[in-house]
Amino acid sequence: MSGSMQEQQHLRLKNGLRVTLIHDPQATQAAALIQLAAGSHQEPGKWPGLAHLLEHVLFAGSHDYQGEQRLMAWAPAQGARLNATTLANQTAWFFEVAAPKLADGLRRLADMLAKPLLAEEAVTQEVAVIEAEYRMLTSHSDTLCEAALSQAFVAPHAFADFHVGNQARFGNDMPALRQALLAYHQRYFHPQNLQLWLHGPQSLTTLAALAEELGQHFATEKAASEIGTVPNTTQAQQGKEPQTVAEIQSGFTLSLRPERTFALQSSNTEQLMLSFPVTAMAATQLSLLQELLTDKATSSLLATLQEQGLCDDIRLLEPYRSPQQSLLSVVFQLSEASPEQGAAVEALFCRWLQLLHGITQQQLIHYDSLAQHGFARQPPLDQVRARAFGFPPDGLHNEAWLTLLAQLEPENMTRLWVSPQVNLPVNIAQGFTLKSGPIDWPAMPSGPWPQMAFYQPDAELLLPALPAAAAAIKAVPATGDATLLLSPVPGLRLEERKAAIMKAALSPLIAECRHRGGELNFSQQQGSWLLQLSGGRELLLYSLDKMLTVLNTHTEAATVQGERLYRQTQQALFNDFAVRCLLNRLPLVIQPSAADLHNAATDSGKEGMNTATSQEALTGTVWQAALYGGDEALHQDLARLLSRFPAELQDNQMKREPALPDLKDNTFATQSSDAAVIVFCPLPEINLLTLAAWQVLAALYEPQFFQRLRVEKNIGYVVSCRFHRTAGQAGILFALQSPTLQTADLYRHIDSFVNGMEDVVHAVTPEQLQEAILSLQNACPVHPVSSPAKCVEHWLHQQLNLPPLTREVYDQLRPEHLHQAQRYLSKNPDRCWHLNNTSAPSHR
Repeated sequence: MSGSMQEQQHLRLKNGLRVTLIHDPQATQAAALIQLAAGSHQEPGKWPGLAHLLEHVLFAGSHDYQGEQRLMAWAPAQGARLNATTLANQTAWFFEVAAPKLADGLRRLADMLAKPLLAEEAVTQEVAVIEAEYRMLTSHSDTLCEAALSQAFVAPHAFADFHVGNQARFGNDMPALRQALLAYHQRYFHPQNLQLWLHGPQSLTTLAALAEELGQHFATEKAASEIGTVPNTTQAQQGKEPQTVAEIQSGFTLSLRPERTFALQSSNTEQLMLSFPVTAMAATQLSLLQELLTDKATSSLLATLQEQGLCDDIRLLEPYRSPQQSLLSVVFQLSEASPEQGAAVEALFCRWLQLLHGITQQQLIHYDSLAQHGFARQPPLDQVRARAFGFPPDGLHNEAWLTLLAQLEPENMTRLWVSPQVNLPVNIAQGFTLKSGPIDWPAMPSGPWPQMAFYQPDAELLLPALPAAAAAIKAVPATGDATLLLSPVPGLRLEERKAAIMKAALSPLIAECRHRGGELNFSQQQGSWLLQLSGGRELLLYSLDKMLTVLNTHTEAATVQGERLYRQTQQALFNDFAVRCLLNRLPLVIQPSAADLHNAATDSGKEGMNTATSQEALTGTVWQAALYGGDEALHQDLARLLSRFPAELQDNQMKREPALPDLKDNTFATQSSDAAVIVFCPLPEINLLTLAAWQVLAALYEPQFFQRLRVEKNIGYVVSCRFHRTAGQAGILFALQSPTLQTADLYRHIDSFVNGMEDVVHAVTPEQLQEAILSLQNACPVHPVSSPAKCVEHWLHQQLNLPPLTREVYDQLRPEHLHQAQRYLSKNPDRCWHLNNTSAPSHR
């Protein structure tokens, strides 16, 4: 997707609502996001977590849309993505849906924000949900790091306050809490505090009309100004005039404490966080800074740190933002837990910052174009989220860039060392209990420095010699740049450890390919590892030759780095939310390798295993390859190069059969003490009609499952049911996590739900069935595919050895197909995969 194909328009409606419209002709989905210019820092001190609670309760129902018609229930039935977030000074609600359904979703979104019911029963339910969320966050690494970081700034400041909320802070006086929510809503929800983003294939005229319709739900600017001023307690006591939201936010300024080094004891991670408060003007260049920091090309900062064995990854975070200021955190994933290593990383980073002052204008333009290109390839929802509260590429602005560089200086920096090795007293920060505080820090080394450089565009491209032999590649029609895909054949799994070594070995080439305008990825897609190479003819040949050289060459450094990457990935899985951990284990269980099962069962891969080079990772495995697009000459040239691929390539696909479990339960350790279960029910037969019927059934299940177990029974924070594909299988997935119930209880809730849905499924009218079918038909892929992302979607579907789903397949569905699917699920629970995180008694 090219960013230049998008058209933007900025509007301000008569009532003061600000609007950004993005016409994206290549999009098939449409996204909407409304952001409120108020967040947790605007909530009254008596009610910490009130803004977060309101974010939740608004989904519970509104004047015109309740029950299954409210956005929270309607969106899953449409196959939509839906979420919300509460930040320091912003709160946002957003969804992505098939483009024809955008207007229906917008009406629900507008109604829930403008005319919420805020029912007392819903408030009570969401307090319990936030309590469960709070408990999960008490062991969440990023949350605790942010809490520890808040100690680096002069108090008092709202950044150090507790804003998540929990049962203890909300109390038991629900009428009073509801009144506080009503007051907060009335105070802030008016057009001058709201901003809307719409992104879709619709014309700008159509999007503008939708924005106008949404804007009519809110008061006029004049009325808003009468209800929208907010008394600041201190000023009110002094007899001063009340302030607007923007004026209140202007008082929130972070100032560094004299102590500049802090530590956090954590068994979850080993990292160094270097943080800088910067002005809002400087923050407009964060996408460019992120591009430079995360570059893995040879001689980049990250590549150099990896080669030195100091650091394996870099992230750029923004823990705090106000209209005047941002707090930037550069997070280094350390390879060892020692202050000396952290000081060495910091020294190289400071050296890199010095070099950054000498980067050429041509190089800056190049890195900015990379950011623009990567941003434009994201789905509509990810783009509007970035525009609202992420790092959207705003173009290179030299003055803003120089302003940012001037603020990335040691005297404007605080450091946080996160390690299991540090021993510190217990502290309370942002409402969380942690072992953290100021520490001494070793002196930074003064050199000599390894060679670091920024990528130079227009580097020479040398084409390879072609072998005489040729490998098997499937040809698939497609438009646009050609895309080559390679993956293990269905039923065979690449071990996670070997995949990590391959990923480390390919990392510099992945970066180089991106710099040259192409795309090389090696990642897990629906539980299976996939190599993807996209670009023009010469770049494909050049990159494939380089990739094959890497895969056929023993590189000790890549092996060592891959081992670290594997250990870090497994530890991150163990530390993650319990349900997410189980979800990541699901493909391993369905399509296991002996090594992966051993490592997952022994506390996330800490046990020693034999290492492997990138070449040995593929030896003895069988892969498949497909070229999307391109002409016959390119197909032949790539086939000849792939004769050097270190694994067997075959192009014949065997008939796929459902993968059935051989154990009643699969138990995995997680750090979380919450009980969590995953139940995955694969298709009983792999054919198009069964696939379509189960997709419709999942669309019927999803809102009902949430309503019964999250709203009515309120069992916990995670309640999910959806159609799911993983490890070459497709089916219906159920996921539950609860701080109060046992895994056996969660299994029984799922069984009870499935059995209780029989009457609901039999009561589905032809009109309701047709509505569900229409939503799925709107998502049918267009052929031939026209982008690398669509090529990957097509390829993943092909792993079922089925032709593409079409509108005609869905037209064949009848109510009896749903009844048959429902009977199968009710009567065959033992044909589903069960995963849990505790040694629970048998659920059957």
